[in-house]
Amino acid sequence: MERVHYPDGNVLLRNLTRNFPVISHGQGVYLFDADGKRYFDGSSGALVVSVGHGNEEVSRRVYEQLRRVAYVNGTQFTTRATEELATRLCALAPKGLTRACFLGSGSEIVEAAIKFVRQIWVERGEPHRSKVIARMPSYHGNTLYALSLSGRPHYKKFFGPLLTEVVTTPAPYEYRSGLADYAQDGASHYARLLEETILREGPDTVAAFIAEPVIGSSAGAALPPPGYFSRVSEVCRKYGVLTIADEILCGSGRTGKFFASEHFDFVPDLAVLGKGLGGGYVPVSALLVRDDHVEEMRKGSGSFLHAQTYLQAPSMTASALAVLEYFEAAQLVARAASVGAILQRRLREEILPLPYVGNVSGIGLLAGIEFVEDKKSKKPFPRSKKLIEGLLAHCSENGLILWPNTGHADGVHGDLAMVGPPLTISEAEVEELVQLIRTNILSHMEKL
Repeated sequence: MERVHYPDGNVLLRNLTRNFPVISHGQGVYLFDADGKRYFDGSSGALVVSVGHGNEEVSRRVYEQLRRVAYVNGTQFTTRATEELATRLCALAPKGLTRACFLGSGSEIVEAAIKFVRQIWVERGEPHRSKVIARMPSYHGNTLYALSLSGRPHYKKFFGPLLTEVVTTPAPYEYRSGLADYAQDGASHYARLLEETILREGPDTVAAFIAEPVIGSSAGAALPPPGYFSRVSEVCRKYGVLTIADEILCGSGRTGKFFASEHFDFVPDLAVLGKGLGGGYVPVSALLVRDDHVEEMRKGSGSFLHAQTYLQAPSMTASALAVLEYFEAAQLVARAASVGAILQRRLREEILPLPYVGNVSGIGLLAGIEFVEDKKSKKPFPRSKKLIEGLLAHCSENGLILWPNTGHADGVHGDLAMVGPPLTISEAEVEELVQLIRTNILSHMEKL
């Protein structure tokens, strides 16, 4: 079996119209299929493979844990791997985040964070605080409440009746902000919009504000304007609203800091991690919270009222612990900063000037490339053209993997490609990646 296309086999394929190459193995930034074809994994899969494919040290550490014990339930036991991971992670975290719990995916951990926030307000005798303010555009997961939080209106076509109405405020998105001076005016502009939203909803009904420090695929690695998180945090404190940093995609070292919040002096009340935390070896995600909030629960109901089958499972926590130890040994966070600076520069030199490339944004080893039909007006391609789907299929046929997104421009239109290679990437491989992106854009766009 070398390629699978529906209705082959018995797997419910994500896409029912394309071929799926069968991958046999990976090494570093490369994947190899059953035909022997090599692919440059320019997006770490779904921005996951932080320590590279085929990492023998991480694999060995996970295997050692599996031989000892793979599973215990976190409501009944703990393990050394879980305890050590929590200690190491809290030592890296923004000030005050000193407790951690672990689940399997980013969507799960966002749900856990929202339940934690809700429980805090109930424990405090303020059950009317139930609203969570999210940003538009944004993405927080695929389970129903996490999807409700995500500023992606096109999902409502299929799932609207199942979703919860969530309050939104505009996300800082320089390319489409409309501001004459984003750096100077952006922080006050977006903070004012957030405050207006809180006041309109009623401050005593708002429980939390959730934000990605660097927006992921929903806005192509868009960065906040200077002072943004200081201003919105001030607004939230003013009205008693808790802040949640969603670091699932942008965290775990990818931006050149372990927590992307560090770049912007953002000290949230809660933070969530996923994706690169486990490096793709075993699914794992983390919720980090403040000790004083946990103490409120102890004095109240006596427990955090959330549990899932794989809560704190040592197979997951040992994987994340092995990844953290590899990060330290290989100095991957510093590498993401230094090699990432080269990637950002080369993308702006080689990719931004190309026809139909409207914007390149990002930091460290996280970047977004936005494609537009008209560069002057920033007019997006009609969704009917399926520009990004065609481009990324072309890239895949030519041995390059990137991550797509659509709908960011107005909820329907918009085409983005995310670039986020493994943090182990070398400077020479950065150059190879940039040239692959350039060649594929030029060869595909000439057909338009």
